[in-house]
Amino acid sequence: MWSPQLYKKNGLEIGFQEDHLETSISQIDALVNGQYKLPSILSLRHLSLRVGVDYMDLRGYVAHSELDSYKKFSIRKRSGGRRFIYVPNPKLMKIQRWINEFILKQIPVSSSSHAFTKGSSIKKCAIKHCGCRWLIKLDIQDFFESVSEIQVYRVFRQLGYSPLVAFELGRLCTVPTLSLSPRRNIKHWLVWKRNSVIRYYHQPALGYLPQGAATSPLISNLVMKGCDIKLEAIAFKYSLIYTRYSDDISFSTRSKSFTREEANSVIYEVYKVLAEQGYKPQYRKTKIISPGSKKIILGLNVEGDFPSLQKEYKDAIRQHLYYLEKFGVSEHIINRGFDSIWGFKSHLKGLIDYAKMIEPDFAEAMLQKFLSYDWPI
Repeated sequence: MWSPQLYKKNGLEIGFQEDHLETSISQIDALVNGQYKLPSILSLRHLSLRVGVDYMDLRGYVAHSELDSYKKFSIRKRSGGRRFIYVPNPKLMKIQRWINEFILKQIPVSSSSHAFTKGSSIKKCAIKHCGCRWLIKLDIQDFFESVSEIQVYRVFRQLGYSPLVAFELGRLCTVPTLSLSPRRNIKHWLVWKRNSVIRYYHQPALGYLPQGAATSPLISNLVMKGCDIKLEAIAFKYSLIYTRYSDDISFSTRSKSFTREEANSVIYEVYKVLAEQGYKPQYRKTKIISPGSKKIILGLNVEGDFPSLQKEYKDAIRQHLYYLEKFGVSEHIINRGFDSIWGFKSHLKGLIDYAKMIEPDFAEAMLQKFLSYDWPI
């Protein structure tokens, strides 16, 4: 149990100045006994002791000078282009997981947010819109990468960490903007004032959230809290239901009096809020879905009382099972171009497991067929 008296007594005994100890006690009290009961972090060296990662390694990560901090690779997007993934090295991963577990998970997000938190799910998000007559869907472009280290710094400052510690925590959760990055040509990503206090920490451009870091999902939700409040206000103004699943934004209504003109006004106001917050919409993904049209949110059909799988998804599972029975496991895998039996088996089991979250009865029937086949492994 935290004891300010014992902390001060021990600090005086080993030679710390009283005013320094009082400042530390105030910082610790504000966090440990605050609203969220967060762990105290007095300095980067203190963090290194708490997490069990060498202090000099931490300094390198904060300075964004460690070239091996992340392994970077890209995957092709369904919609075109490529998505870059950053995998932190084991030490940095350990730090980010500690920050995620003991700090970020303790902070509630907006009730409109349905991703990355305990108990949240695609189904719970989609059910909010079931039975809607009008549906408006928007998508944020490069969601994680649009969050700058300044926004991350503000999250940790608002939680009560000192300016320097908040800066260092923010750097541990972001990647640097490299010299050849197009961001270097965008003014608001450039650093205009040199860090003269700790010159080792200076970078000419702001870092940003990487896809692949354990901390990025929850930080993105916390950064979006202010934006969510403004989008909720728009929803209230037009009597709409608003949800956000990561970068997928949805508004809906069951009202018969809602009009396309109002839908266009909603989109205009949402674009304005996103621009103010530094986000850019995927314009080609913005859709107004009117009465009589098929309503799909996050890949789920919301036309009924409960979310359901799309017919194409269920047909894909049935088709795999049909051809497994008709041709056998090995021939079907060759026909479909899978590299291994294990890879295909995992793929099909994953499809069924996802279906179980949405339509348990259908998934159970498919699972029994799946288990009935004579798999070579």
